[in-house]
Amino acid sequence: MSEPQTVPHTVNFPILDRLAISGYGLYPGPSEADPGLRIQFRPGLTLVVGANGLGKSTLVGILFRVLTGPYDISGLSGRAELGNVNLAPTRLSSVTSATFANRVVDGARGASAELVFTLGTRQIVVSRRLSDLALVAFSVDGQPQGVSEEAYQAEISKLVGVWSFGDWILLLRHLVFYFEDRRSLVWDPSAQRQILRFLFLSPEPARKWSEDEREILQLDSRARNLSAALTREARALSKSEIKSEHGVDVRRELQTLEKLNEIDSDERARLEDQVAEVDNARQATRLRFMKAEQEHESRFRELERARLTAISARFPTQSETARYILAQLMTEHRCVVCGHDAPDAADAYRQRIEINHCVVCGSDVSGGSGAHPTELADKRVEKTAEELEAAARDLSEARRALEDAETRYQEHFTAIQELNLKLADRSARIDSLIQRLPPAEADLHKQRHDLASMRARVGQLQEELAAKRQLFKVFVDDTTRQVAEKSDAVKAAFDVYAEGFLLEMCHLTWSPHRTRLGESGETFEFPAFELELSGTDFPSPVRRTGPDQVSESQREFIDLAFRMALVAIAGDTAAGTLVIDAPESSLDAVFVTRAATVLSRFADPAKGNRLMVTSNLVEGQLIPSLLAKAAPEADRSGRIVDLFAIATPTAAIRQLKDEYDRVRNTLFDGASKP
Repeated sequence: MSEPQTVPHTVNFPILDRLAISGYGLYPGPSEADPGLRIQFRPGLTLVVGANGLGKSTLVGILFRVLTGPYDISGLSGRAELGNVNLAPTRLSSVTSATFANRVVDGARGASAELVFTLGTRQIVVSRRLSDLALVAFSVDGQPQGVSEEAYQAEISKLVGVWSFGDWILLLRHLVFYFEDRRSLVWDPSAQRQILRFLFLSPEPARKWSEDEREILQLDSRARNLSAALTREARALSKSEIKSEHGVDVRRELQTLEKLNEIDSDERARLEDQVAEVDNARQATRLRFMKAEQEHESRFRELERARLTAISARFPTQSETARYILAQLMTEHRCVVCGHDAPDAADAYRQRIEINHCVVCGSDVSGGSGAHPTELADKRVEKTAEELEAAARDLSEARRALEDAETRYQEHFTAIQELNLKLADRSARIDSLIQRLPPAEADLHKQRHDLASMRARVGQLQEELAAKRQLFKVFVDDTTRQVAEKSDAVKAAFDVYAEGFLLEMCHLTWSPHRTRLGESGETFEFPAFELELSGTDFPSPVRRTGPDQVSESQREFIDLAFRMALVAIAGDTAAGTLVIDAPESSLDAVFVTRAATVLSRFADPAKGNRLMVTSNLVEGQLIPSLLAKAAPEADRSGRIVDLFAIATPTAAIRQLKDEYDRVRNTLFDGASKP
């Protein structure tokens, strides 16, 4: 099949030229003499190779944010229908704007990124800080344009050929960058209608479409909200009229309950004043208890050390093993010989030390016969034991004081809780009685008047909404015919790219999608394509209405072929840029070479397209096939961005450098083989 034939275009897709990242810790550069990261985007393929943690996705994110700045469309990455999303760009939060700053130790102080690209025949240079995405410099054809985000957005929109910066963001997210959270454009009619709107309509009708659509959605929301409020007010009026007819005298009970509430509120206030004082006392006793506990623990440890010293003093030789066995038994209550817990044995050894008997056989050694002198060690045990006993008394007293303070605090807290419960129950009863009071006739008259006004407003909104829907329907029908004129060219371009990847018969069909704007009213027919694909059980192509009806490999490249076709047909120069992050994760081994063929067709240098692909250094055929087909060896220099040489290495790369080098050489050598 021949290459897709183009038709007149209205949109300038960005053609990337150069990217320079300076002072960013993630990309220190190949050497001190050659710092930072620089990419020259030549026509055709630019391949970024790396591994997990080297910053492939960060590089793609920086490229995207240099183009958009600190702005995005809220909800764009969610699953809500794109037709119901407000497409006006909003400023990112300070946290999101600092995404790149949070990925490096120095917060990206002094780091910047400069991108040179063209829109049509105009060259644009944009430089931004990576710490917060602020605009540093912006020029068109060498003429500085200032650093106003508003001026940047207006100029970019004009040069692209779209009416708003929101459409520029849509173009980048859905046609230039192939993000992980992308929408499946072939199977998302709400996204298609917005993409086809700004691709194939000039800025003025594209603006009218977007603004009329948003106004109808807002009117629909207002009408529904007001209608719901009208229903609530009608029910309230009905209840008021019933109470007026069957009013019950509840004022006496109300007076009694309100008086009781006043008394209990005063008591609660008194207790709340006291509870702070009680809590302060509780905290003081808790601190005293903690100090006493620490002191007791310290004395206990000193006694343990004194006993171990006494053990050592009772051995006539330096028997480290025996001392170790007894020390473990007395401190841990566990015998290291047999492994059993033996607290009774430990107590027995302590008693022998205290009465100056041999710690092993129990013989009286008070006379010093057969053992080393132990008098000093025993005195230290005795003194430390007395100090521990005193600390234990202090701890006991502190514990008792703390328990008393906790009890007083809990009594106050419980009393307050009980009063709160009484007040809540009584207040609920008071509210119930108040609702049973009959309203004054003047209040009823006002309710009826307000309800009539609200009913009239609902009717007015509904009439206004119906009129706008009718006008918008006429407008959409007319503009859909304009978009339909491009459908054959888009289908032909899709066939070229899809046929290069899929073995099945696969075609786009022009199939306008009927849906409502809002939750009520008539349906509109919006421009859309659908997919037909043959399969094992379907020798002829059948409609595939969702991404779950095809394989993962098919899904990825059907959607990619659709985007390529739109770029080929809608671009004013029939050229564009495609940035794909790690496509190997969604391809099986059989389809890798076919995918490389499709990508290389898009990346044909003669077309002027730029294709940037990031890939992990994984063994397989994607990298060799891409290089062999889209970057012949004689033309390969400068097309490979090697993050292993540019980025800060991870621990895995430092430790497994030889293995990574082997895989890289194997892949690059494979690309050179016929």
